[in-house]
Amino acid sequence: MAIDIPDIYYCFKGQYYDVNGFDVDPFEMESHCKSHLIPDENRIYINLNEMHGENDIYFILAHEIRHCAQYQATEGIGLTDIALPETIYKWKREFSRYNLGCNDESCQEVELDAMAFTWFIGKVLLNVDVDLNCDEALVEPYKQYIRRNYSLMEIKERLDYSGLEFGRNQA
Repeated sequence: MAIDIPDIYYCFKGQYYDVNGFDVDPFEMESHCKSHLIPDENRIYINLNEMHGENDIYFILAHEIRHCAQYQATEGIGLTDIALPETIYKWKREFSRYNLGCNDESCQEVELDAMAFTWFIGKVLLNVDVDLNCDEALVEPYKQYIRRNYSLMEIKERLDYSGLEFGRNQA
């Protein structure tokens, strides 16, 4: 996935900071939300107070980063192989109606694809099954596309290139 890297901001116990640990202006999120995305600004907001362990953070980041890639694909940024052209067209329609709140939009194409990508990252990088809390039959076609188009070697190469290091779960 070749994308413009999103800005990521965290909230934890009343502290607000960016991915480099620098203080940022406070931002608002619904208290029960784990994350919030503003696709046209390429920004992800993470509520660490709602996380349940290190893997939860990785899964949320994978999900939201996939949304960033989806949105960028609809805008002609990044690689076109992220999805079939008809899927990207559907994403464009969905993003035009994108609800910035923390609502269950789990049957939308963008959500099903992001869930499948999260599942893939869980399997490939962390060697764990991700409970997607949805109808697996709806997600399966997206899993198949991602499995066919991303390899373990490619993911590990991208991880090495990024310099990102996992805590207790090494890829």
